[in-house]
Amino acid sequence: MRIRTMLASFTGAGLLFTLTACGGGDGKPLDQSAAIMCEKFVKERLKSPGSADFSGVTETKITPTTEKAPWTYLVNGYVDSQNSFGASVRNDYRCLIKTSDDKTWTLVQDLKLTQH
Repeated sequence: MRIRTMLASFTGAGLLFTLTACGGGDGKPLDQSAAIMCEKFVKERLKSPGSADFSGVTETKITPTTEKAPWTYLVNGYVDSQNSFGASVRNDYRCLIKTSDDKTWTLVQDLKLTQH
């Protein structure tokens, strides 16, 4: 367990470094930053956020909707998680978010979760 925890810590640190080091020179956040923030907003609405398994990079659609600050993104994907009975269910999500500085993200519209 200790090795797995350390690996997760290193992986998280590497992801953080990648997100901050590879941003555009114009201050525009990476599209993947929007997807990560949407996952955070989705987890806040799940019955069992610890069981969340999100769609991968190729299955999550990230669409920038503005060209300048405040930047707005539409993120569509899915999450598999446990419901209140412990059964695994899949929910599609649609998340419209914005940021002016890549540090503070807000929902533009209410998050839409649709269960299969």
